[in-house]
Amino acid sequence: MELSVSEARDHFAEAVNRAVYGGQVTRITRGRRAIPAAAVVPAAWLDDYEALLDAQVGPLAAARLDEIRRGGIVPVPAAEVRETLGL
Repeated sequence: MELSVSEARDHFAEAVNRAVYGGQVTRITRGRRAIPAAAVVPAAWLDDYEALLDAQVGPLAAARLDEIRRGGIVPVPAAEVRETLGL
């Protein structure tokens, strides 16, 4: 199902109930071109997605930390990154 932001506001409880009880995903769109902006999904799906990201990113982060400790990668201070990017 797809709803505009204003439709989602008016039917939010219904979208949540469809996610909770029916496993339905509701896409929320913005603007005249209906650009996808957000979604109402079952909370268990979000938990599964976050666990998947953790499983993928955790080992990568550990490997990068090992490389830093071995001197293979030189970390760049956040202040230097901000200055370089003009932030």
